Amino acid sequence: MPAPIHPDATRLLTALARGSQALMQGRFWGNGVDALLGEIGRASGASRVWIFQLLELQDEAVIQDYVFEWAAAPGYRQLTHKRFRFFSTLFDDPLYRSMVEERQRGVAQHFITERMPDGTLRENLASQRIRSMVTVPIMVDGRWWGTLGIDDCERPLDWKGAGLEALAVAAELIASAIYRHQLSSRRRQLELFQQVADCGIWEIDLHSGSTWCSRALLRTLGYPDNYACLPLRRLLVHILPADRQRLWAQLRECRAGARKSCRLDVRLHRGGEPLRWHEIVAELALDENGQPTIISGLAIDITRRKQGEQRAMIAAEYDELTGVMNRRGLTRRTQALLNGTPSAPCHLLLLDIDNFKVINDCYGHPAGDALLKLLATQLGNELRDQDVLARVGGEEFALLVGDLDDTQVLQLGERLRASIADTPFPLQLLASDVKTRHVDITVSIGIARLPHGQDPQHAQALATAQADQALYAAKHAGRNRVLIFGRHDAPPDPQDGTGPANPSLSGPGSG
Repeated sequence: MPAPIHPDATRLLTALARGSQALMQGRFWGNGVDALLGEIGRASGASRVWIFQLLELQDEAVIQDYVFEWAAAPGYRQLTHKRFRFFSTLFDDPLYRSMVEERQRGVAQHFITERMPDGTLRENLASQRIRSMVTVPIMVDGRWWGTLGIDDCERPLDWKGAGLEALAVAAELIASAIYRHQLSSRRRQLELFQQVADCGIWEIDLHSGSTWCSRALLRTLGYPDNYACLPLRRLLVHILPADRQRLWAQLRECRAGARKSCRLDVRLHRGGEPLRWHEIVAELALDENGQPTIISGLAIDITRRKQGEQRAMIAAEYDELTGVMNRRGLTRRTQALLNGTPSAPCHLLLLDIDNFKVINDCYGHPAGDALLKLLATQLGNELRDQDVLARVGGEEFALLVGDLDDTQVLQLGERLRASIADTPFPLQLLASDVKTRHVDITVSIGIARLPHGQDPQHAQALATAQADQALYAAKHAGRNRVLIFGRHDAPPDPQDGTGPANPSLSGPGSG
């Protein structure tokens, strides 16, 4: 038997060096693979060098595709043959099944056809006039991705030793190129996703505290795309302190095992730019022992959504005509006030324009609407920032005030009443009017204290009923006056020398 023929290992190493440069420098990874296969083919003197990609591994067959090939001559080319496009090979030969199992484990095989046992695999090689073949699995991320193979139709090459090791290195180079290509594709997909979703990606290692941020998030925070490492403290400082505390509380719950994910809306800032709302989505990763190792997630810009919610809230809670709150807004603010200051005194004032129907009848509804706007502005100018003004009816307004006792709230009501009575309101009654006319109006005000220690909804309903009774009594007593529910110490009315109509509803009187 003649001595086995071995490929020239030195030439193969030189081919690997040239081919690896092509893989690193090529604009497309496939071009680099073609160049590497050509270098290996010429160095080994083989008939063809090829790559099969694994598509599906079934119980009884394996499905592959012929994706790359270098051929020494046109007669050796098989890439264009239909039989090798998405072809299926049955496990009807024990040798072939064993070969596939070894490929899954990353084991290389080499054959000299004439020395193989009879079977389907030998017949298949013989039908292609292959005298020797070597195959090396391409393992990507620990899994069998495909196979690098060399066919020699002229010589019975023996690939043991240095030649086989060189091919194993070539398979590793190809696997690295595929992996880099996959990473690049994923990065482009992530960048497109982040661009479309207006978000950034982040990750925190719980053991070291090191952080990683995607390019999109770095740009959001005002850092260069290639910024090497953003420390955790510097990352968190971009979150508004109040939001940062809430985020930390949820992240601590995740780390303690109480939950594995969380979502929270926070405000981020960069430099002197306005705050922008972001939704932080966090997911906790555990190791094999169930211990938390990494928290990662998204930072999604929801500024537009928040602006939409704000517009929706304004539409739902504010009066379209006057711009002050409506009943819904008043209810929300009342309940928030009662829940936030359980012991501080809170009062509800109901204010109604006296004889407003006369104004509508004499001057028309457009003039009445203009008057309501002016009155809302007048009242707003008299109130503190924390006070709440709402329009709750046609010509009826409500005021919610806190931290004032009964005497102080009566003084506030009287100041409002006097300010309105002393202010002529300018109205352009008709569109054709050149001159602005001034209309004098008065208001009646009823006041009630919001009871504490009760359900906020019930407390508001009770105070509204009591303030309404006080308002009714003020109207019945002659209008243009302020009355508080439950007070018995009101002085006589300076207008007619009598006290209020309802002795349980009283106030300081008015001019």
